Amino acid sequence: MRIARMGAGFVLAVIVTTVLGSIAHTQFVLAGLIGLGIEITVSDRLSTTLQDIAGMGPMFGMIVAIAFLIAMPAATLVYRFAGMLRYLVYGVAGAVALGVALAAMGIVFDITPIAGARTMTGFIAQMIAGALGGLTFARVTR
Repeated sequence: MRIARMGAGFVLAVIVTTVLGSIAHTQFVLAGLIGLGIEITVSDRLSTTLQDIAGMGPMFGMIVAIAFLIAMPAATLVYRFAGMLRYLVYGVAGAVALGVALAAMGIVFDITPIAGARTMTGFIAQMIAGALGGLTFARVTR
């Protein structure tokens, strides 16, 4: 039962982070276009968001999954040995996992492939998505 809960928690955490990260990416890119004077309707915003979730979701989800495969077991060890607040540990682990993944991609590709994370605000939005994924994992595996 515990293994099933861990697996479900991991899958849900990856899905939450991937969807929220994709949404954040889209909104930051669209904000940049609006800043250039391009008019974007609510309908365009919604359809673009859904297309980005479907289009970038699988690859971004794999990146999130790899990051979380390292971060969540590490967070479990920290929680067990330090006895700190469970939600804090997993939330920070999720945020750091996304931050490290984005930074590593920036080093490897010499540019951040997630365009919505190229500004500090966009980068922080991605980390928040990771934190919410970490909190999801903590909640499901509690």
